[in-house]
Amino acid sequence: QTWDTDLEVAAQKHAKNCTWGQNGERSRTNLFATASTLDVKLAIEEWNGEWKFYNLTTSMCDPGQTCDNYTQVVWADTSRVGCGKSSCKKMDGIEIENAQLLVCKYFPPANMKGKKPYKEGPSCKSCPMVTVCENNLCGEQALESLLAPSLKRIFSSKVMFSSSTSVSARNANLNQTSVDPPKDGAPRICLGLLLFLLPSAILMGLLL
Repeated sequence: QTWDTDLEVAAQKHAKNCTWGQNGERSRTNLFATASTLDVKLAIEEWNGEWKFYNLTTSMCDPGQTCDNYTQVVWADTSRVGCGKSSCKKMDGIEIENAQLLVCKYFPPANMKGKKPYKEGPSCKSCPMVTVCENNLCGEQALESLLAPSLKRIFSSKVMFSSSTSVSARNANLNQTSVDPPKDGAPRICLGLLLFLLPSAILMGLLL
């Protein structure tokens, strides 16, 4: 999952309102409140601890238990998350005072009817295209990482543009501390060539 600043802003707003519950947004919200010092790791462990009440085969939660927080944490199709926290003297929807409230919002949301949170099997076996396997999880790959191999092949050519200066003149120029502007007749990189190469590199990166 990738950190999303828009979800972070929404989560922080939710936390400052000191409201316990979903607020009708398209994203899914996980909540954690404590009267002691907020421990984010403990909050995630509590959400994840709901796994013992969840049956993956039937996609059902044990009667009287909550599994929504767990299924959201492990939901395979969720790719964005953002969190916020706030101190609340009182909260709407739950009886607690002087509490620390943690709010995390996820998108796309989990718990879609008829879908399982993930597929059983070897890690990363069914990763979608344009993703990478990291820490045994499918994750999005940055665009620059996708383009790197293609860009390297394109620009690693040993053909160099140079004017017809002598070797001694070129060696002398190496000792200069400043770069002189190109003289008339010196080759320049064409803007049109750059505009052609960049989309081609992007396309090659996506196809490889």
